[in-house]
Amino acid sequence: MDVLVSVIIPCYNDYKYINEAIRSINNQTYKNVEIIIIDDGSDIQTKEVLKNIIQENVTIIYQENAGPSVARNNGIERAKGDFILTLDADDYFESVFIAKALKLLEKSEKVGLVGCWIKAFIDKKVVETYRPKGGRVEDFLVQNNVSGNTLFRKKCWQDTGGYDVQMRTGYEDWEFNLSVAKAGWEIIVIEEFLFNYRIKKVSRNSEANKFHRYELWKYIYLKHQDLWIANHELMINETFLKIEILEKATHNLRKSINYKIGKLILAPFRFIKHIFIKKTK
Repeated sequence: MDVLVSVIIPCYNDYKYINEAIRSINNQTYKNVEIIIIDDGSDIQTKEVLKNIIQENVTIIYQENAGPSVARNNGIERAKGDFILTLDADDYFESVFIAKALKLLEKSEKVGLVGCWIKAFIDKKVVETYRPKGGRVEDFLVQNNVSGNTLFRKKCWQDTGGYDVQMRTGYEDWEFNLSVAKAGWEIIVIEEFLFNYRIKKVSRNSEANKFHRYELWKYIYLKHQDLWIANHELMINETFLKIEILEKATHNLRKSINYKIGKLILAPFRFIKHIFIKKTK
């Protein structure tokens, strides 16, 4: 008998896209799935759309807004399957992903989590592609080396204690994947573009990258400081590489035409400021 795959879809104000996400699961070549949607305190429009989803294998859980970590954990706790597929409500998978990922999981007991290559799109137009490599714990120390939407054994979630509910501003998928690798599981990436990531003007990921990146890095590194110590040479090299890249970017900015024009425009104001300070001394 085919194993049951539980698809976990946190949904927050994604009334425009949730049906497309569900369709991508209904269209999978692998059919033994249940879908658990967790409404994370969405607006009225989203709740109306969710009410109209009538499908035998769909369960909808409603919760106060608590973030995707809590939503995913709540969904996985209710899951009946031994294999979990996470899917954000505004994204979707190609039809063969579950079948191909499940085959890899069943082939080796050492493999705990399977992802794939990613197409990022705006209004159905692909604008960027990503080719994460997966791997073991050292491959996840400085970056998330697999998509946040993956198929994994429920046991991986149990081994790691689930998604970190403290990480409400982002990167919880990276921390989870790192924890899975840390628990000894191998992470594999299918070298095909089977996941479609929607780029929006304002999204949780973009906000995390703009405003919370360094505090989230710090949180992950402190939480897994034992990995820092065990891989100190790698981490030191990566840290200084980031500093070097930042310094080069700053140097290039200073040399840019826009910077020079801005400096020229501000020159009179700097002169006035200098005279004023001189007079007040």
